[in-house]
Amino acid sequence: MNYSDQARCPSCSGSMIFNIGAQKLVCSSCSRMLSPDEYELIIAEKKQKGVSDEAVSGARPNVDENDGFASLNRSYTCSSCGGEINPGALGAADFCPFCGNAIVFTDKYREQRMPDFILPFIREKSYFIANFRKRARTKYFVPDGFIREAVPENVRATYVPFWLYDVKVSGEADYQAEKVERRGFGKYSSYEHQVYQGHTAGSQKYLHVPQDGSSNVDDRISQALEPYPVEAAQPFSFAWLSGLNAIIYNMDSHDSYASIRRRVTASFDAFLSDAKNFTYTRIDRRDYKMEPLKVSYALFPIWTMDLVWKKRKFRFAMNGQTGKSAEEFPVSWMKFYSCQLTSWFMASCFWMWLSLVLIPEKVTDGRVPGVFALVMLLLSAVFVRYVSVRYLFTRNLNSWLSALTMLGCSAYLMSLCLDDFQNRFRDWFIFVLVLAGFVSGVIFTSGWMLQIIKKDNAMEFRRDSKDYVSTADDIVSSKERKLLYKKSTGSNGSLILQKKKQGRF
Repeated sequence: MNYSDQARCPSCSGSMIFNIGAQKLVCSSCSRMLSPDEYELIIAEKKQKGVSDEAVSGARPNVDENDGFASLNRSYTCSSCGGEINPGALGAADFCPFCGNAIVFTDKYREQRMPDFILPFIREKSYFIANFRKRARTKYFVPDGFIREAVPENVRATYVPFWLYDVKVSGEADYQAEKVERRGFGKYSSYEHQVYQGHTAGSQKYLHVPQDGSSNVDDRISQALEPYPVEAAQPFSFAWLSGLNAIIYNMDSHDSYASIRRRVTASFDAFLSDAKNFTYTRIDRRDYKMEPLKVSYALFPIWTMDLVWKKRKFRFAMNGQTGKSAEEFPVSWMKFYSCQLTSWFMASCFWMWLSLVLIPEKVTDGRVPGVFALVMLLLSAVFVRYVSVRYLFTRNLNSWLSALTMLGCSAYLMSLCLDDFQNRFRDWFIFVLVLAGFVSGVIFTSGWMLQIIKKDNAMEFRRDSKDYVSTADDIVSSKERKLLYKKSTGSNGSLILQKKKQGRF
C-alpha cells in the first residue's frame, strides 16, 4: 500500500490548502499564508538543516517498494488519519474522505513525468457559478426552469495534463479557391462565382499547440476553452495542487501527436491558400514536411460541472485562467415557436394594412406590391432576429406578455385591414403576397435561428491552430494564382466543393 503526501504548515504542521482568490497556501489551523514559491523555499531550507521529510511535509515513506508501480490504480493511506484512499488510476490530487485533508499523490507524477510548468487557477468557484448563470441568461430560448432548478453536480477545479508542441511545417500545395459575390437585387439578383487555381509554397511555425493528455477529457471541451495563456505559467510545484483536483495523463506525447498534425495541417492549408480572402478553398495536392521542435508537459486549470435537469445532464466548463467557457443548454421550443409565429403574424398584419393604405388603387401590375413585399420580408426578418429573439422572448414572463401584446396588435391591425379591403384584384393580390411572406418568413427565420442555436449550444472540435502561430516566422516563398473561369448562378453554394463531391476531378 502506498502513502500520500500533503502540504504541511511549517509553523503548526496543519494542512495547507491553496486559496485561488489569495493565490497563496492557507493553513487550516493557524491561517498562515504562503505563496507556493515561499513554501518551497522554506521546505528546501528545512531539508538543508536535516529536518526529515515527515516533519516538513507530513508524508510517510512508501511501505511497499517492490510493487514496481505496476498499476496506477492503487490504494493510499492518509498520513494524518490512516484512512485508505482510492483516487482511481488517473487521480493525482484529492481530499481524504475521512479527515478532509488535502492529498497530493506525488508518486504518480514522479513515476510518469514531472510537468514542466503549471498554469494556476485565478478564477474562483463563485465566479464559475456566476458565469454559468450569466451565460444561461444570454443564450437564446433557455427554459426558465433550467436556470432555477438545474442542480449543479461534481463541481470540480481540476488541473488537466496537456502536451504542448512546437512544430515547424514547410512545403507546397496546389489548390483551388472561389469567391462568391451577389449581383443585382430582388428577383434580378444572381451570384457570381470566380474560381481560381494556384500553386504556393512556404513555411510557418506553431508554438505551444495544446492537446490534452487524458482520454477522459472531451477534446471538444479542452479545445473550446483555448487559448491557454502560456506566458502566465509558473514553474511546477506540488504546492499549487494542494486542495484542488488533478489528473495524470494516460495518452503520451506520441499518442496525442496525431491530433496536432491534423490541426496544424488545416492551419497551414489555410495559410498557403490565403483562405481568409476567399469564400471557399480546396487543397488538391499537398507536400508538407512537419518537424516537431519541442514537446512540453503542462497542467492547465479547468472548472467543470454537470447540471442535472429533468433527468438529463448538461455539461459546463470554464478555463480557470481566462474565464472562457464552453457549455450545453436546453432549448424551450414553446418560446421558440411562439416567438416566430406571433412576431411574423403581427409584422404581416402591419405590412398588409400599410400596403392597403400606401399602394394606390390604380396600380394593376404586381411590380410595386412585389417590391413592397420584399422590403417587408427584410425588415420583418431584422425585427424578429434582433428584437424579438434578443429582447422580447428571453424569460417566460417576457414571452407571455410579448405574445399577448403582438396578438392584440395583430387583431387591431386586422380590423383596420378589413375596413380598407374593397374585394378588388389589387387587394387580393396584396393579401396573397403578405400570406406568402408570412409563411416564407417563418420558415426562413426558423431555419436560420435553428442553425444559430445549434452552433451556439453545441461544442465542436476546433479545426485549426491559428492562435498559436509564430508570426515572425511566417514565410511564403512563392504564390502563383490564375483565374480559371467566372460563372453566374442563382445559388451561393460552392462550385468547387460540389464538383469534388460529384467526383468530377
